Amino acid sequence: MTTTRHTGTRPYVANRALSNTDYCRNSKKENPLGNSEDLRDRVCGPRANKSNSASTPSTKKDILSPLVRRDQFNRSDFSVQYEHAKFFMIKSYSEDDIHKGIKYNVWASTPNGNNKLDAAFHDAQALTKEKGTKCPVFLLFSVNTSGQFVGMAEMLGPVDFKKTMDFWQQNKWSGFFPVVWHIIKDIPNRLFKHITLENNDNRPVTFSRDTQEISLPQGLEVLKIFKSYCHGTSILDDFDFYEGNENTCGARKGINADSLHEARLSYFGRDDLKSMGDIEASMESISLHEP
Repeated sequence: MTTTRHTGTRPYVANRALSNTDYCRNSKKENPLGNSEDLRDRVCGPRANKSNSASTPSTKKDILSPLVRRDQFNRSDFSVQYEHAKFFMIKSYSEDDIHKGIKYNVWASTPNGNNKLDAAFHDAQALTKEKGTKCPVFLLFSVNTSGQFVGMAEMLGPVDFKKTMDFWQQNKWSGFFPVVWHIIKDIPNRLFKHITLENNDNRPVTFSRDTQEISLPQGLEVLKIFKSYCHGTSILDDFDFYEGNENTCGARKGINADSLHEARLSYFGRDDLKSMGDIEASMESISLHEP
């Protein structure tokens, strides 16, 4: 997957933004159709087209899968005030992997990205013990070339370098770490242009690379915008679309998506929608397959 990551029918580039040369080259090789609408679907999903249409349906499903429901996210009681917290930009090149990250409450990065995030999680744990107050590690998700953020998750545990997932768009991603999603909404980059990072040549936060660390003041400012922004769309609107993509991709790889999901559910309780607290507790003891 990636923290910057994989792509589906679009260019596959790990954890970095594509240059124009890369984009054109990969578009021709990995997406021979060169269809701009198909590429847009991979970046923002079908909702990108619907948002410009007067016929956009007003009815949205509340329960999207046995472990995903809309009222889990964007909660009014989510705190944006922290004395200690760590923030990292996560850049993916496909919403297919974002979908899986939400569905299975996990994420993975490149070897360097995994090492960086693992070290940050352990530092946060040590700071929590020293100060006596929680130091969360927040991950701010965006898909390359999408022009928007898609959500925010929190690391729940360290990186397990010995176990891996087999449902990412590319097979080369190893390791994983558990996450819990707090905010899922489409938020345009223009709202963050004024937030610049000293550790990235004073560029706007939206120009950050994958696993770029964001300092506490800027991170808290981003967090406040994430919570307060009144969104009209999110990847949750396209959940069925990405479920279909997962089933198709799994069939090509010889993976039974239903069986994989059933195995995942066994850690949470069969056919039982859990609260966010239950998911956090369950993720602490999850055991996944060896690579």
